[in-house]
Amino acid sequence: MKKIKLLFSIVILLTACPMDTAELLWIKNNSNQTIVVTAGYVLPDTLLTERHNFLITIDINQSKMIKATEYLDDRYLDRMKKGERLTLFVLSKDSVDTYSWEYLRENNIILKRYEFNWDELQMMGVGKKENRTITYP
Repeated sequence: MKKIKLLFSIVILLTACPMDTAELLWIKNNSNQTIVVTAGYVLPDTLLTERHNFLITIDINQSKMIKATEYLDDRYLDRMKKGERLTLFVLSKDSVDTYSWEYLRENNIILKRYEFNWDELQMMGVGKKENRTITYP
């Protein structure tokens, strides 16, 4: 009976974890242009990934959430939890609309790069939008 209670307690703890991995980060665009955000694991290289996993368009003075469950699959989250860094890339929407992904990558046409590991995201504040907002620029 004690084993069943212990198992039940562990299950409750795991399902009640305060970290909502669905809400990974918010990006706020304070620039004067529409931006596009994508992510990947690229270290030690710092170029854009060969193929983009997702593209999130964020208009001027708007914010959007990067949902891990929508944009990043479990492999990415597992890699982060094991110490790898997630790199977010900010690009100009005009550049994304004008050039091929290969051209953007080869010529490193990005506006900004942000890198995070799992611990850094945790320190930013679990479930607190204001603490998990990255403001560009």
